[in-house]
Amino acid sequence: MTECSQGIKNIQIHARCAYPIVTAYEFEFLKSEAEVQAILQPCTIYIIAQRPLTYFHNLRSADGLLTFDIADRSSSGPLKCVFDPRLNGFAADDDELLVDIQFYRSQADESEPFNYVAGIQLRRLDGDFLFWLTPQKFIHHVLTERLKASIDGDILKYINYKVHYIGQAFSQEIWNRLTGHEKMQAILTKEWTLDSNATMSSLEISLILLDISGFDEANIFPLLNLGLSENVDPIIHEFDFKDDNESFEKYCLPKLRVDAAELTNEVEAMLVNTFKPLYNIIKFSNYPNIANGTRSAGYTKSSLVLESLPAILSTDEFTQNVILPTMA
Repeated sequence: MTECSQGIKNIQIHARCAYPIVTAYEFEFLKSEAEVQAILQPCTIYIIAQRPLTYFHNLRSADGLLTFDIADRSSSGPLKCVFDPRLNGFAADDDELLVDIQFYRSQADESEPFNYVAGIQLRRLDGDFLFWLTPQKFIHHVLTERLKASIDGDILKYINYKVHYIGQAFSQEIWNRLTGHEKMQAILTKEWTLDSNATMSSLEISLILLDISGFDEANIFPLLNLGLSENVDPIIHEFDFKDDNESFEKYCLPKLRVDAAELTNEVEAMLVNTFKPLYNIIKFSNYPNIANGTRSAGYTKSSLVLESLPAILSTDEFTQNVILPTMA
């Protein structure tokens, strides 16, 4: 008689912030753009957060360069920035560019330096659109090395967000899920602006969108209490090494696909249980014992690796520090 072996399976889920953090106001206009939807389509986890209004100050254009400060209402010193559109491929060295500026206030500056600037549009002389920059998009793209620019100052003071709510959008596209979202509307209604220059809370309430990019498995056998945690009951898999069956091969096979709902359910529950955001009524206090999570697929323990999160997220319960992508 062949003796059966026993093992467990653990899973490490990878997620990333693939799209720059946007305000609720910006998202209302961006969500219908086909190019934006193509990027957001894989995102199944969303975080509704808030930080003080951030704006461009002392914006000037000279010798092909844009120089500006990034500032907010806090006592933190501004970020001193220099951005060369041509160095970043938006125009040839001898090409002229149009710089369109949008302001947070109705009484806009009519000449340099421009202050309280909400966003900058780069266009060709014929008017064709090239690129749109907000302070947070600029910071995100520099941190993730999508833009080459100079930033002098404590950048960590400008990427700190208070988390209000964490949710998922697996069964529908994330832009549809967030349209008329009950919690979003509650947050926009109840949360005061942190900066008096923000005439609407939607200018400060922001969306951080995560997509699950993959996972790694750990198949642990023989079972010697390795890979186990306190208060987590092991899910035992039995197999043998007989030539006439495939029990060991089946044990080693992944139990989920990367687009499986169980992964999204697991990440949502894990994050909510960790951060305990105010607007999440269900805090998943029984985590990891949740319905339709990775344990239901046969994994004893799950962990989360954030591959890119160029922001500091916090509640009264937990703070997640900035995580920058690893560049090849």
